[in-house]
Amino acid sequence: MTYMKELIAKTREYLDYIEEHYDNVQKAWALINEKCKGKSFRFMSDDYVWHTIRAEVEAHDLSKLSFGEFTQYRQYFYPCKNEKMDKKQFNAAWAHHLEKNVHHWQYWVREEISNPYADAYLVMNVVDWVAMGLKFGDTAKEYYEKNKATIELPDWAETLMYQIFECIYEN
Repeated sequence: MTYMKELIAKTREYLDYIEEHYDNVQKAWALINEKCKGKSFRFMSDDYVWHTIRAEVEAHDLSKLSFGEFTQYRQYFYPCKNEKMDKKQFNAAWAHHLEKNVHHWQYWVREEISNPYADAYLVMNVVDWVAMGLKFGDTAKEYYEKNKATIELPDWAETLMYQIFECIYEN
C-alpha cells in the first residue's frame, strides 16, 4: 500500500470514529433526557440550561475537525506505519481541545463557573462519558469509578453525577 493510500485509509478511520462518537453523544443525551424526565434536576427544568446543553451536544467535538486538532489527533490515534507523532504537537492539540470543549472536567473545574452553567457542564461531561461507554462497552459510572483517583471533581459535581447515574442506570 502506498503512503497516500494508507493516509487516506487512516484519515477515513479517524473520521468514522469521530462520526460514531458524535452519534453516540446524541444517543447519550436522548437517554439522559428520557431517564431523567420528571426528576427535580435543574438541567431538566431550566429551559436556558437545557438548551445550553442541547446546543453543546449538537456541536459536540466540532473542534476535532479543526486545524488545531485534526491531523494531530489522527496521527496519534490512527498513525500510518512510518509516521512519527510529535508528542508536543499532540499535547498542544489536547490543550486546544480542552479550550474549545467545555464538556471536559479538566476545563470546567479550573474555571470559576457559577450555577446554572456548572450543572450544564457537568451534564455535558456525563453525556460524553455515556457516549464513550456505548463505544467501549462499559458505563459512565464504571468509567468514573475506575478513574476517579485521577479525576478532580468538586463534591457538588460528584453528587449530581451520581444522581444522574442513578436515573440512567438504575431505572
